[in-house]
Amino acid sequence: MMQEMEHEHIPNWAIHRRLYVWVLSFAAKSIAPFVLFGIAFVEAFMPFVPPDALLIPMCLEQRRKSGLFAMIAVVGSVAGAMVGYFVIASLIANGTEWVFGAEAIEHIVSEFDKRGTSYVFIAALTPVPFFALTTAAGVAKLNFAMFLAACVIGRSLRYGIEAGIVWWIGERAKTFIEKWFNLITIVAGIVVIAGWAILQLL
Repeated sequence: MMQEMEHEHIPNWAIHRRLYVWVLSFAAKSIAPFVLFGIAFVEAFMPFVPPDALLIPMCLEQRRKSGLFAMIAVVGSVAGAMVGYFVIASLIANGTEWVFGAEAIEHIVSEFDKRGTSYVFIAALTPVPFFALTTAAGVAKLNFAMFLAACVIGRSLRYGIEAGIVWWIGERAKTFIEKWFNLITIVAGIVVIAGWAILQLL
């Protein structure tokens, strides 16, 4: 099945086409779960092909394991987010202050104190580059428990919904996800954040 999958609908957020197609080539192989974990891990702290690129065809190949594959992607992504938060952030913190100035860093810290959890959640759920927010959260020293919760909930929703759609409607899910899923997650993220803000005001 995977050999016949069309590659013309490559998402705008995917990097180089050959890398994207190379990732797809693992979908029907026995090592696919390990590759999925690795991609989800790396993409959480540096630019890379989104795990969705492999998760969706893997779920299509073995629909009964869709839930397991989603869990693997979540665990890999959250583990990678820890690298971004602790390791990458500590490596760039001093350089960032040198480049942008202490005042700019203070502004980032202040902004994350107010809305950082929302930013991480939106990045975890939507196509917003996740790695940028995991690193920024570490630089700004966002409360770790809140950071972890935002990562787990956002990534679980994103990959869980994708896997659920594939399990539910099968092959048609690929076209539906490529066409509508990013928009749906953006709207959902806005609704959740807006609802949380309203509750805070009540």
